[in-house]
Amino acid sequence: MRKSLLDNLICLDCKNSSFSVAEDESNQLEILNGRLICNKCGSSYQISGGIVNFLRNMNKAVSREREAMDIDDYISDEQGNKYKITDDSIRQFSEVFFSLPEGDGSYFFKKGGSFQTIAEASDRFYSTLGQLSITGKEKVLEIGASFSYASFKFAQKGCSVVATDISNYLKVSNLFVKKAYYDRMFSDMHSIPFADNTFDIVFAAAVLHHSKDLKKVFGEIHRVLRPGGRLVLINETSRGILERVHPVYKEMEEKGYGDTAYTLAEWGKAAHDGGFKKAKIELLSLADDYVTRRKNRGAKLDFKLRLAYFFKKHRGFEKFLLWFTILPRFLTRPKSWRLICYK
Repeated sequence: MRKSLLDNLICLDCKNSSFSVAEDESNQLEILNGRLICNKCGSSYQISGGIVNFLRNMNKAVSREREAMDIDDYISDEQGNKYKITDDSIRQFSEVFFSLPEGDGSYFFKKGGSFQTIAEASDRFYSTLGQLSITGKEKVLEIGASFSYASFKFAQKGCSVVATDISNYLKVSNLFVKKAYYDRMFSDMHSIPFADNTFDIVFAAAVLHHSKDLKKVFGEIHRVLRPGGRLVLINETSRGILERVHPVYKEMEEKGYGDTAYTLAEWGKAAHDGGFKKAKIELLSLADDYVTRRKNRGAKLDFKLRLAYFFKKHRGFEKFLLWFTILPRFLTRPKSWRLICYK
């Protein structure tokens, strides 16, 4: 971390905004190891490997999910070897991480690969990043950053960025910050350690559906956003109003994960209940997703793929047809969508 992170930071125990820094080790880039100490109540927050740990008094659900992620064999190579996310595996697969989100064309991003879902949603990420019209002056918070490639992309555009997550996946960020710096912290999205009106943009990809209390998360995000600020969510799971909850959610819960299938109506309601007066759900192009997915799987140019390319080329016609899918997608399966909330 850099000392500039202390701007707008608050203590989780007493909400004080004044800290002292006890440095044990630092380099030209940042403070590597040490502690943040609240000047009011004395609470201490460990700094390790440049990442500040604000995970205090975790509830049972967050603690279980963090443990589940730490013991998960996330990476599987083409030979079937499995690897946890550790310092050693991060170094071993550094080039793979640097190629996120679209990937480098290797096995890891193909069908059955560890990063397949990230690669097949990459077009959604880049189109969203483009839509935000970043100037480089924005202060950005990424919630549930995981490997933090999104924070890296924001930082490359000149933004002041903080990446947060509950898992040790965040340690992958130590690769990225050498090229474009951003601060990192272990933090729970239900209790964000920043003062009111701090950020211009809060971004999350496939994160908030892990919460069992969406209203509280939206309320925390609303609190830390500046007036006129934006919350942008992509890749969140959802289900249609008439759709059954898939059994996989029960399996994930048994492993310790908090994945939850909300309907689009529940997403919108939680945003409004959390304080957002304007919450816009956008149903995204099905053709874009289809082309990205089929290309990633090395599909031949068949009739369906040609048709998808036709829709990508003729956006007006596609938007006209998509209008007729609005009700079916709300009722049965929303598929690709994005939520943008304005404070």
